[in-house]
Amino acid sequence: MEKITKEARQDLIDKGADADAIDAYIELGIGNEDLSDFEESYVGKYDNDKDFAQEMAEETGAVDFKNLSWPQYCIDWEWASRELMMGYSEQDGHYFRNL
Repeated sequence: MEKITKEARQDLIDKGADADAIDAYIELGIGNEDLSDFEESYVGKYDNDKDFAQEMAEETGAVDFKNLSWPQYCIDWEWASRELMMGYSEQDGHYFRNL
């Protein structure tokens, strides 16, 4: 991103966005210069790609962790996370959907 204005960043913070997440987004350079796509892109903060993949699987209903049974408990989450990350970017634990 070329010219991020301080005003665009501050507007997001005023709306309740996490300043560290905004800075990670800027550092990745994946959004537009006025940051208007930040909220659509930001997914959240996770400890690692594996945790991110597991959370996404639960949120989308792909895996029912409350009633986990074979073969769902045999999922290779490292592999699943590598596949999932093809559509996402991560910076300092903050995850963003590639728009």
